[in-house]
Amino acid sequence: MSNPQRMNEKKETVKTVAQKMKDAKAVYFADFKGMTVEQVNEFRRTLDKEGVEYKVIKNNILHFAAKEAFPDKDFSSALKGNTGLALAFQDPVTPARVMKEFKAKYKVPNPKLALVEGNIFDAASINRLADLPSREGLLSILVSTIQSPISSFVYALSGIIGEFVYTVEAVKQKKENQQ
Repeated sequence: MSNPQRMNEKKETVKTVAQKMKDAKAVYFADFKGMTVEQVNEFRRTLDKEGVEYKVIKNNILHFAAKEAFPDKDFSSALKGNTGLALAFQDPVTPARVMKEFKAKYKVPNPKLALVEGNIFDAASINRLADLPSREGLLSILVSTIQSPISSFVYALSGIIGEFVYTVEAVKQKKENQQ
């Protein structure tokens, strides 16, 4: 027989996790098998600095939370073995980048699946996501792309104005010399 109090606690945990999954811009599932406690703590601290919440939650709770948060998505392939959950509330690509850095350094964690702004990505796609520039990087590229033609126009305009001023000055000098 199951304990009703324990069952209520699990239901509350499922609701809490489901709400966090809904609020996140991206949800990443990763296999942390083979990571030491120190590595998991370093991984969690690195994600925390980037505004990403990382939790290790039982697969059955994750299953029910995912079904509640995203009833039309299937996460069953990610809910096997050891599963860590990374929730990105700011930059949706940050967890992929951090996982790739740690994978290069420690050979773990292994990405399983991700839901980024409504789209499901497999492990190979998560690695490609990690190569994308950050939001700030994309914004700086956008600004420089917009700024380039404007600065070229201003430079050309200043050249025309400068030529005009030099021409007016030359005409003035010529008239002064004639008098």
